[in-house]
Amino acid sequence: MSNPHYQVVVVGTGPGGYVAAIRAAQMGLKTAVVEKDELGGTCLNWGCIPTKAWVVTAHLYEQIQRAKEYGIEVGEPKIMWPALVERKNKIVKQLTGGVGSLLKGRNIDIHRGVAKLTSANRLAVALNAGGTQEVTTDNVIVATGAYAWMPPGWSLDGERVVSSREALDLTKQPKRIAILGGGVVGSEFACFFAAIGTQVTLIELLPRLVMVEDEEVSAALEREMKKHKIGVHLGTKVEDRKDNSDGSITLTLSGGKTVDVDTVLVATGRRPYSEGLGLDALGVTPGERGRITVNDRLQTKLSNIYAIGDVTDLKQLAHFASAQGKAAAEMIAGHSAQTNWRAVPGATFTNPEIGSVGLTEAQAKAEGRKLKISRFPFRAHGRNIADGETTGFVKLIGDADTDQVLGAHIFGPKASELIHECSLAIAADLNMADLAQVIHAHPTMMEPIGEAAEDADGLAIHLLRTDAKAAGRH
Repeated sequence: MSNPHYQVVVVGTGPGGYVAAIRAAQMGLKTAVVEKDELGGTCLNWGCIPTKAWVVTAHLYEQIQRAKEYGIEVGEPKIMWPALVERKNKIVKQLTGGVGSLLKGRNIDIHRGVAKLTSANRLAVALNAGGTQEVTTDNVIVATGAYAWMPPGWSLDGERVVSSREALDLTKQPKRIAILGGGVVGSEFACFFAAIGTQVTLIELLPRLVMVEDEEVSAALEREMKKHKIGVHLGTKVEDRKDNSDGSITLTLSGGKTVDVDTVLVATGRRPYSEGLGLDALGVTPGERGRITVNDRLQTKLSNIYAIGDVTDLKQLAHFASAQGKAAAEMIAGHSAQTNWRAVPGATFTNPEIGSVGLTEAQAKAEGRKLKISRFPFRAHGRNIADGETTGFVKLIGDADTDQVLGAHIFGPKASELIHECSLAIAADLNMADLAQVIHAHPTMMEPIGEAAEDADGLAIHLLRTDAKAAGRH
């Protein structure tokens, strides 16, 4: 077998890797990818997409339960677990097949196996089908992503103890589940399982949920979880575990409380997949917890080896990985690329959703800025009232001296969609006044953003304030 040569080899085909490969091919570069598992990576196979398929089911289930509020009489809904899993699998198969077609349509070679760099310009691929294929390349883009980290004393068995990956293929719906970790993944699964009738206990070592979010959002999410009868234990760890003869598991929490469950979902974080790539031998030593450090051009210590996505020391977000992938490919091709990462939106699909971009209030204060903070509650908005979705708020953070939009945090229905206007505002260096002057169609879910921007100066039409916030812009 001959050793092919490429201008770009991308290791990993998640949302960073396959996008990088396609953009490189679009730039006219001879490109290949190496994938040890399924095309599409964690996001398409066991993360973003399949979990959102389940979120849609959970929301519909809740809507049916509330049908009488909307003037509809129906019978009691019932979760059909095998059908729920089958629908998820069909969606995944369709999208991963689409990735394969996109790669092949761009004449991108696909090497199925595990890649190891033997030099800055050579990779040995241990093929899944057996044997080894060596390839040479001018440039490498490492896009290997991350894996679920298991805390000491825990191991997966696929049914009673699972990570988010195995949870998507459980053979039956758990009656009782404990979720270890109150970050994005743990919180999303907690809301999903609670919505479809599973008794949920959420255990988080840190003092609040989704620590990456603004503190007001974390507090609001905790309140909503408790309203949905999720047992939330913050600042808590599991001290002991007992496997019972009936198949259940008894967890002893710090403080002595015990919890009996059928399944434990471990969602205590993800670690970059950087081991075994041969980087250490080349002087590219991964840092804390395996993260690969890159410069503002996404290069490692070796200028022709790039790293993008969850394997880096930057944010772990699928869409951010895609943006990095495009940028890396464009820079390799000799073009300028977008590398201003301060307006990267986040979306968390809890119940209700979280959308955020820019600085949190605590981060902005830590920078020593004088702030103007405004809010608008969804309970005061006509469209939300008509939809029966009034939980949550829009919170905007601006610079009091310049009026510049510094951050936006939305907790409520469709927050993952609404946040993008705020992301554009930050990317374009717009002011609160600019957001306030945008005419939002009525009645739409976007209107609260404009009202929140007006509230920065006490001018929100549909919010009656009793404080002394000044009326009028200065």
